[in-house]
Amino acid sequence: MKKILRIVAYAQAGLALLTAGMSNAADYSAVLQWSQLSAVSAAVPGRVERVLVQAGQQAKPGELLLVLDPAVYQAEVMAARAEVSGLGADEAEAKRNLDREQELYNRTITPTTELDAAKLRYAQAKAKLDAAQARLERARQRLAEAEVRAPFPAVVVERQAEPGVVVAQCQPQPLLTLARSDEMLARATLSPAQAAGLSLGAAATVVIGDKSQVGKVRSLRYVAGDKPGYLLDVAIPRPAHALAGQAATIKLP
Repeated sequence: MKKILRIVAYAQAGLALLTAGMSNAADYSAVLQWSQLSAVSAAVPGRVERVLVQAGQQAKPGELLLVLDPAVYQAEVMAARAEVSGLGADEAEAKRNLDREQELYNRTITPTTELDAAKLRYAQAKAKLDAAQARLERARQRLAEAEVRAPFPAVVVERQAEPGVVVAQCQPQPLLTLARSDEMLARATLSPAQAAGLSLGAAATVVIGDKSQVGKVRSLRYVAGDKPGYLLDVAIPRPAHALAGQAATIKLP
């Protein structure tokens, strides 16, 4: 009887060890990373006039971050606006002439050739006006692009630009590096066996210190090398004061 009890006790102890091993197998050491890390530049060339943010600063979507010298683009808008004004007057005059020729034609005073010529002049004037209005719209767009704004809720990871830096047209350099301020990634390296069965969007828990955050598997990327493996990224809402490089633990169900 004692022998049977001893065997049962050994079996229970072995089962407990196996269960503990299985639970630990779902915990992976991880490091926090920035989410949607993006190098931002200006869409147009020019000289940096102002940089309104510092590294570590947060910005709302659409908030102004950096401004190029707008003088050239303001001049383009003024010139395009003047062109539209002049061609608008020409188009209005051509329309009045067309209306007059149409009335005379209806009264059988003017021949068809005169009416056709008036229609042609009006069509040409309108086409020139339309082209000028398109140039004005493009000039306004270029003026707006001289301002760099936050494309999403952002934290400034790095400030590369300073006032006076020239942004070239052929090779625009990064001016700011941004990441999402409302989300972070917990990244762990898994073996192929550990990664097997994981699916994108699956629930996961990330532990940072004594705090837990519920997140979802964002990506599972294969990494070749001497020891091939997979980089697991779990997206979580960014905890207050959390920074890239902090240690974390990913718990998978």
